[in-house]
Amino acid sequence: MKKPSLSPSPGVWTAIVLVLALLLWEGAAAEGLVDVFFFSSPSLVWQALRDLTAKGILQRHLSVTAREAGLGLLFGGVLGTLAGLGLGTHPKVSRGLMPLMTGLNGLPKLALGPLIIIWFGIGLKSKVLISGLMVFFVFAFNLYAGVCGVERELVTAVRLLGASKGQVLTKVIWPASLPWLLASLRTGLGLSISGAIVGEYLGAGQGLGWFIANAGDRYDVNQVMCCVAVIVVLVVLLDGVVRLLERRLLRWR
Repeated sequence: MKKPSLSPSPGVWTAIVLVLALLLWEGAAAEGLVDVFFFSSPSLVWQALRDLTAKGILQRHLSVTAREAGLGLLFGGVLGTLAGLGLGTHPKVSRGLMPLMTGLNGLPKLALGPLIIIWFGIGLKSKVLISGLMVFFVFAFNLYAGVCGVERELVTAVRLLGASKGQVLTKVIWPASLPWLLASLRTGLGLSISGAIVGEYLGAGQGLGWFIANAGDRYDVNQVMCCVAVIVVLVVLLDGVVRLLERRLLRWR
């Protein structure tokens, strides 16, 4: 009979390291080893979080950024998935378009931001477009790799049994590409939020990106740190949801 492991789980180790880091940070700030004007402290960040939450400021800006990031992830993810599947199932087309997509992916999205703001204004459209561009190529390249990784012998055998192109796609290629889709989703969550925040930095009147930029202009490091902490916690929670979804959908593995 296998003995149960007594070593802490990775989540426990993460919590221990995080708590120790916060205690060290708070202690250094209390002893004057860290200038709280520039680096803040956990207690000051917590106080800023309470104040912003009590006034409803944090919830308002967070909801704006979440909407922009959610729409960007949706549109960029769907278009990227379709592009990856299309390129993977049409080798001749992919040989012509993949170098172009690789070059476009190399363009810094921050450099394209001002153009997008000029073309689409500072409203919702520009933020969704920047967020969507951040995730589009991740989905496209991952799904392309997933399709190319499908065993050709399996596809040939299914076709010999009389399967149509649609059946090959839905019964063979799509299930084999599902792990790549979920991996893209995990990566795309953080990128979609980053894209929305970049768009808000470049031009907006609300959202976490705008609020961080505004707090930075006022040298309010406590509010900046507070928003950064909220973003990190949000991404970690969303990643946990995707992990649970991955375990359920990929149970057959």
